[in-house]
Amino acid sequence: MGSILLFSDVHADVCALEEILRLAFCSDFSKRYGPLEKAINLGDVLERGHSPAEVVRRLMGLKGLESILGNHDEAFLYGMPVSGSDFESKLVHGEYRRTGEYKEFFRGMGKCYVDARNRLYCVHGGPIDPCAITPPRSCGVEAWLYTQPWQRISASRYVDASGYHYTPGDAFDAVRPTFGGPGFAIVCGHEHEEAAYRQKGGVVEDILDTLKRAYFEMEGRKVHEKALPIDDDASYLVRLGIAGPEGYGKEDRCYFGVFTAGKNRAIYLLNFKPERPEHG
Repeated sequence: MGSILLFSDVHADVCALEEILRLAFCSDFSKRYGPLEKAINLGDVLERGHSPAEVVRRLMGLKGLESILGNHDEAFLYGMPVSGSDFESKLVHGEYRRTGEYKEFFRGMGKCYVDARNRLYCVHGGPIDPCAITPPRSCGVEAWLYTQPWQRISASRYVDASGYHYTPGDAFDAVRPTFGGPGFAIVCGHEHEEAAYRQKGGVVEDILDTLKRAYFEMEGRKVHEKALPIDDDASYLVRLGIAGPEGYGKEDRCYFGVFTAGKNRAIYLLNFKPERPEHG
């Protein structure tokens, strides 16, 4: 059976994107996970990093790609201020905006992607219907913080300048009607560290530290792997981590995931340290 490449938060880091794709299309990858059938980009393609045009062009040329919007993508598209980009990033994104080249890539792009066959629900931030949580008479930036691209996993429910914080249990309750029962996986990005939760028999557990780990070399990169088997009587919430760390200073690892279909369904959380030319 085939596999699905999952990544989020490329953030205009073309070096990181190219390294992830190089791994995904190598023979060692297909031997370990099965041939690649498609890729899902979970948003935040733009901002923070320094190569927006190159990243969008690369993604537009990628066959079998499904994409959804991230909060930084929306900020770029609608001219909304979001903190974090350095001077060079703001400069190159301003130049890229004036070209209008990005419009074709983002045209009609939604905020979630549902793979019914594989029981995958993909979203940038969270799966909660904003109509169910947005206070009456909220508008503008205040209402924007409740939308799916801004939602983020937390231990309790609240909203602040970083968005609406939801619990893993909230996510499972929101997605369960889509699939009519357990055996599904919610995959998100937005925050830059890996996370994994399981709901079984109504009980939600943080299972990241229990996942089986492996370390191996692929295409000259030392890859760290965490394996999450998917049971039919449980449901899962997985956060991939950041794919493109260029614009985040101390963060220097690329994170992405792989879903394997078939009898032994699983999600693999992967990360590696990229090699990149000295910037500037």
